[in-house]
Amino acid sequence: MGDNVDDIPDDGRPAAARNPAPDDDPVLGRVRDALADGSFVASGRVMPERDIAEALGVGRRAVRRALGTLEAQGLIWRRQGQGTFVSAPPAPKARRFAGIAALTSPAEIMEVRLEIEPVLARHAALRAAPVDVEGLRRLAERSRDAETDADYERWDQVFHRRIAEAMRNGLFLAVFEAIEAVREDPVWRRLRESTRSPERRAALAAEHLAVVDAIAARRPEAAERAMREHLASIAASLGLPPGG
Repeated sequence: MGDNVDDIPDDGRPAAARNPAPDDDPVLGRVRDALADGSFVASGRVMPERDIAEALGVGRRAVRRALGTLEAQGLIWRRQGQGTFVSAPPAPKARRFAGIAALTSPAEIMEVRLEIEPVLARHAALRAAPVDVEGLRRLAERSRDAETDADYERWDQVFHRRIAEAMRNGLFLAVFEAIEAVREDPVWRRLRESTRSPERRAALAAEHLAVVDAIAARRPEAAERAMREHLASIAASLGLPPGG
């Protein structure tokens, strides 16, 4: 039978839950580092397990186990038949909020974000696991290093969603998904893109890092304040009132 991991039955749980790779697993470390620097990633998609195994000179089983651990940690996601990705998974509840964008305004969405996301950041400072913090820092650095607005948009979206997930509260995450569903509307995307010069993206990415620093230091009030300042900065660039 060899090492054909595609023949291994899937019981519905992430691979790491069935056979996790320990944190000091050398393959896990190499795969994580390669994904972080983009070596095994193209347009947000992770290259096939076979190619990663060949590049690292290891078995596919070891690669699948490492990817399963990274999936369980929230650093990647998979969709059957489509592949493995480092960007944020599509919100399964997004269809429920279809049409909201036409019924609201930029001022309203920023008002909601200013009420919700600082709270998410505060609780993330209390609840985020070390791997969450590591992932947030990598995402903030990717937004800093983005060479195009499209790249910045992708990493910004993932960054904010990871904070919502790090809070580990399904109801808050559902509210966040409603916000994201509105922000996915093409009109909202064009509005954001029209305000982001390279210098502006750099300033926003620095604000991301300030949020991460506060979360990493387990300082909930500082994390809440940093997120509020970040969102107020976005509101100002859109010509909106800063809100709370």
